Amino acid sequence: MSKTASSAPRNGEAAAALLSILIGMAAVIGTHLWSVAQPATANRAMYKLGSWMPGWYGIGPFSGKETAGLIGWLFSWLVLWLIFRHRQLQLKIWLFAFIGIFFALMVLLWPPVYHAIFGWLPALP
Repeated sequence: MSKTASSAPRNGEAAAALLSILIGMAAVIGTHLWSVAQPATANRAMYKLGSWMPGWYGIGPFSGKETAGLIGWLFSWLVLWLIFRHRQLQLKIWLFAFIGIFFALMVLLWPPVYHAIFGWLPALP
């Protein structure tokens, strides 16, 4: 028995999950880049944002970066799930886009790249 296009399972939830993961990652990377560029302002905000976490003082401003990623991931997942839950999408395109954006975000996190973005010259030995 073959499935027709109308009876194919909906996969909008999977696309919502993939996109929300990228939003959470972008929040973590964005807060990290902010804390590198403006440590006095950003680290104070990151300490305050992550102070709900047990043992937050032991990991420093990373607790706020984790919290920003968690908030971005959970809220975007909820909103995107509500938008995409009844849709049938081409998951192959979404998966390739997810992989491409994932690697682009990882490259942004690499110090030589964000040093070049901020215009910082490399340190000589």
